[in-house]
Amino acid sequence: MGIAAGSLLALAFRFGATFLWAAIGVLTARTLEVADRGLYASVVVATSAAGSIISLGAATGFYVANRRRDPAEVAGAALTIVAVVTVLALLAAAAAPLVFPGERGRILALGALLVPAAVIRGSLSGIYLGQGRLVLYNVVSHLPVVAGFAILAIVLVLLGRRSAEAALLGWLVANYAALLPLLLDGRGWWARALRGRPSRELLISVLRFTSVTGLAGVVGMLNYRVDLLLVVGLDGREGAGIYASSIAGAEALWLVSSAIAMASFARVGNEDRAGAARITAAGVRHTLLIVAAGAAILAAVAPWAVVFLFGSAYREAALPLRILCIGTLFYAPQALLNNYFANQLGRPVLPLAIGLLSLVVNTGVGVATIPTYGFVGAAWGTTVSYAASGLAAAALFLWLAPVRFSDLWRIRRDDLERYPALARELTGRVRRARG
Repeated sequence: MGIAAGSLLALAFRFGATFLWAAIGVLTARTLEVADRGLYASVVVATSAAGSIISLGAATGFYVANRRRDPAEVAGAALTIVAVVTVLALLAAAAAPLVFPGERGRILALGALLVPAAVIRGSLSGIYLGQGRLVLYNVVSHLPVVAGFAILAIVLVLLGRRSAEAALLGWLVANYAALLPLLLDGRGWWARALRGRPSRELLISVLRFTSVTGLAGVVGMLNYRVDLLLVVGLDGREGAGIYASSIAGAEALWLVSSAIAMASFARVGNEDRAGAARITAAGVRHTLLIVAAGAAILAAVAPWAVVFLFGSAYREAALPLRILCIGTLFYAPQALLNNYFANQLGRPVLPLAIGLLSLVVNTGVGVATIPTYGFVGAAWGTTVSYAASGLAAAALFLWLAPVRFSDLWRIRRDDLERYPALARELTGRVRRARG
């Protein structure tokens, strides 16, 4: 599967998962008390974030794609580390009800048990990404939300168990049920992990790589939310509610760049330095072309879009949304450039440094502007930070990669010719699928 077709596949899965996440939000809002829904959502978000940070997926993908290590060997090393995480989670789950009697302890125990499922899924699916097995990668990555919606509907609607504890138990069952494809397809990996001792060198390398990517994940998470936290503290909850709606609209534009980065992950890791640079530069050009068009349209319809989606009370979200469209355009290629830095060069510290730059600028500009300009100041702070980090990443890429500045932005004839070619490829696939 080519990168263009893979990008569309990833985008389709992302849109489907986004729809189901929204459906779960509606389902839980209709069936749970507000406080229970808040508790359920907080635990899901916290455990998902913890699983993402601890996940070895970036390292397993790198060692399969770039270092060409045997997938079973990499999986065995990852599962050895995951076993330690699982034991710690089980101990935490057992201790929580003893330390915190009652519902609080049971909720914390369920949260602790959710983490290993996320870590296993993220760590082993990274191998699929490194192999370029995009269909299986996307199925494994998004199956929890499919299973989650089905099981939550059974628990909350059919069984009528309308509590945060029951919802989290259903979500826990869904997350472990969603590991079934990994158990079946990767049964050789599990057998090898149980049978032999993994390479000490590989274990240390995976842990070292993950320590950097995990820290980068923490920084990235803070960077994505520090502006909203500053608005809560400096402008109040009402301003935060309006600004959150602006963020939701602008972040939708990132789906394109993340899909292209996902589809090109294996190729960027497998190619030599020059080939990986050409693939990355082409991805940046296509990302800028598509995101620029999307940002222009979104900025134009912003006043009507926010009222239609969120209601007239959110009318003021239009201006920060327009400002964030500018920042999103600067930030859109970041996933592709980080892919080159980490998966081709094996230097995850570079995305970490760029993320820290963005966080510092975002915080500094936000603190200076929000007291005077409110959530509009937060939008400018985010946009300035995205511009600073985006330009820094581009400059670093041009310094390290054998490409020219024009390779990142000048649209070529063959770039435009890829779109009709992609349409023909997809049409052919549909016809073959029909028989």
